[in-house]
Formats: sequence, structure tokens, C-alpha cells
Amino acid sequence: MYKRALILESKKLVPLKVSFGGTVRKPRLEVQVLKAIGEEEKREIRNKLSWIFSTNEDLTELYTFMDKDPILKEVKQRLYGLRPFKYSTVFEGVIKSIIQQQISLLVSKHLTYRLIERFGNKALVGEEVFYEFPSPDLLSNATVEELRRRGLSKQKSMYIKDFSEKVARKEFDPKDLKESTSEEIIERLTQFKGIGRWTAELVIVTSIGKDALPADDLGARRAVSKFYFHGRLLSGNELRRFSERWGKFKGMITYYLICAERLT
Repeated sequence: MYKRALILESKKLVPLKVSFGGTVRKPRLEVQVLKAIGEEEKREIRNKLSWIFSTNEDLTELYTFMDKDPILKEVKQRLYGLRPFKYSTVFEGVIKSIIQQQISLLVSKHLTYRLIERFGNKALVGEEVFYEFPSPDLLSNATVEELRRRGLSKQKSMYIKDFSEKVARKEFDPKDLKESTSEEIIERLTQFKGIGRWTAELVIVTSIGKDALPADDLGARRAVSKFYFHGRLLSGNELRRFSERWGKFKGMITYYLICAERLT
């Protein structure tokens, strides 16, 4: 079950729940919207959820490519139908990627929840609370000390506040990155304090939907090392060179390998 509030273009905050049905070959999202909305708003929610859950992503070409490699073919068969989860907005992806720097995914999820609980917009349905990710305005108005009380380091708090301020002042619009190439996105994002190549590549993968590979990510290095190098841990540069054989599929293939490694 996935639950959250989504902020629409109309600024309406809509609480909803998503459960998963259908089959592996024909998955279906079953959405329960807990607020009265119009037809246009329904279409907007449908598009947002399709983006988040990658339901419109055609895996045919990827799977044809994976079938040429015995290791990838086996991974594909184990995880058939797997689609990546993406963040609702690029802004959300940037903030979550900053939080995730140099800590485990489990810890980053805990810190993210604390941030959302304190600064996110809330919708109440009975006694149940639904949160939307904090807006740039809300995070830009938070002090560094308030962010630190959510468990974030001083540096990450400063990075989050600095980026949020620039977005809130309309000096930078994260949505514009969707029209750029991966290298252009990396170049633009790394101009901000606290955003290096790894963080920018993670934003591309989780929030923009273009192919990229955060090669310095420990989870990615460990997964590829397990399946192709008998566990010898690759460096980021070694992984970048090795993954070139996968061309435009390198990001998706690495995602599949990470998921497969966690299941073993």
C-alpha cells in the first residue's frame, strides 16, 4: 500500500491510497482518492501516478537486450515486469538525494520521513494523516537549526536550505532539467552547494527518467561486482567503463542488478 497527499496544479491537496493488482504482464494500480475532485484533476493524478510507478514504460527493448547476456537474462526472468519507482517532482528528488549522501538507504528514509512529518503539507481523513513532500517555500523558510533537529547534519541542512531558497525565489526551476541531456543536467546541478556528480546522477535516475548510472554508489558497485567480478568491489571509474557495454540501458540494468543482489 502506498499512501500520500499530492498537490495539484490547482493547489488542491489530495490524499490518496494506491494498492497493486493485475498480473505481472498487465499490472494495475488501484487508486482510492479520498477527496472530491473533477475530471481534469483525475487525469492529473493519473499522470502523476503513472510517472511515479513507471506504468507506461515499455520494457520490450530492454528485455531483448538483456536476453543477449546469460547473467542479465536470468536476472530479467527473476524480476520480470519490475519498473523503477520515481519521485513525484525533480525538487523532491534533489532534496532526497542530498539526504541520501553517504548514509544507508534505510537511514535516509527515516530522516526523509522526519523532514516530511515536520515540514510537509498535511491532509487529514478522519484520524489518518496524509503528507505531501515539503514545498521549496516551506523548506526555504526553515532555519538550519530546525532542519538539524530532524536528524540532518549541519552541512546537509545548509545544502537543502540553499537549494530550496533558489527554487523558491525562482532563480532556478528544477522542472526545466527534464528538457536537458544527462550531461547538461549534471553540469547545472553540480553548480549548487553540496551537489556532486553522484547526487546529480541519482536525481536523473529517480526524478527525470533519463538513463544514467550513479557509478560511485556503493550499492551499484556492489551489485555489478557480485554478478560479474566474483564480489571484487569495483571502483566508480571501473563501473563506468564496464557499464558502457550496456549503452542506453546501463541505468535500468544496474537497477535490476541492485534489486537482484538484495534478494540473494
